[in-house]
Amino acid sequence: MTRTDRILGAALSIAVTAVGLLWWTNPASYPFGAHDRVTVSLSHLIEHAAAGAMTAAAGLLGLVLVFAPRPVLRAGAIVQLLFFGVVMSDAGIMSLLGYGLALLGPVALVAVVVMACLRGRWPGFACLAALVALVSAGVVSGVSSPDVMRLVTSNIIAGFASYAGRLGWTLANAAAFAVWALIAVKAFSDGERPRWASAASVARWGRVATIGAAMCPLPYALYRLTWLTPWPTDSALTGALDPGTRLQGVIIAFAALLGAVLTLGLISRWGEVFPRWVPFYHGRPVPVRPPVVAGGLIAGACCLATPGLVVNAVENGQLEMLLLWPYPVWAVLLGAAVLAYWLRRGAHGREGVPDTAGSGLHR
Repeated sequence: MTRTDRILGAALSIAVTAVGLLWWTNPASYPFGAHDRVTVSLSHLIEHAAAGAMTAAAGLLGLVLVFAPRPVLRAGAIVQLLFFGVVMSDAGIMSLLGYGLALLGPVALVAVVVMACLRGRWPGFACLAALVALVSAGVVSGVSSPDVMRLVTSNIIAGFASYAGRLGWTLANAAAFAVWALIAVKAFSDGERPRWASAASVARWGRVATIGAAMCPLPYALYRLTWLTPWPTDSALTGALDPGTRLQGVIIAFAALLGAVLTLGLISRWGEVFPRWVPFYHGRPVPVRPPVVAGGLIAGACCLATPGLVVNAVENGQLEMLLLWPYPVWAVLLGAAVLAYWLRRGAHGREGVPDTAGSGLHR
């Protein structure tokens, strides 16, 4: 570990210890347990005394580990990842990412379509026509009228505000998990590349993992797209869906579809070289770090959401939810896809250089 890593790990561990002591000694400060509104987690089954003691112990252990020899650090890092990634994790992180992308996704989509049209590329005009047709159908049906769009936006913002404190703890736990993930990666890195990490092997298993990861958001996208039909999937539970609810479902569906498309970029030509319709950057290599960081964050969020989803599905007797939100499989496949992209373009000394041999898709 570098000096910076030790300082970061020590600062995190001190903060974790303080939080654990606070929860242990002040039950009112504990955001989880039986009174937690978020039940897609393990932490809603753990009360303040046990959680506080475990959290304080995790903090103290972290202080020891950042100054420990590598073998001890490796074992302790796994313990820390299990604690923050399983015991104290919840699926709220995916809700935060999903609705955040739902608010920003339409803006990004319109920007991409406009740029493609300005460059005179036919895919841009095709997407523009499809977008206009979709919006027109929504306006005629009343689903995407200005009033409904304002209502949906205000509802999402109000939801974030209502769960702001709870989501803050979710983000804090995710940050602790991310720090220990980085420490673990460095602790287990020895500079030697195993056979499965060779360029030829990565091109094979990386393509399979990427296509599999891109398919994982599709069940949820299709589930939400049924809200546009007279037979929405939730109609038996909620009755007739109002236009605002339908639009919200469609926005989330398109966010999931956007995630699938971006995942395919990890094996596509446009994931290595900016397409011709991108102003200023067209023809230049795509930097390796942004796709790796973004994909790694989503894969990590899927890991954090997995334990809570499994517990919730078992508690409610709804194991089919694991098919609708396949976080366990998605986390593994997306993590493998991102690793393959990094190994193919960065770790083999080719950062920023297109690797056409490893691409499975093209512009």
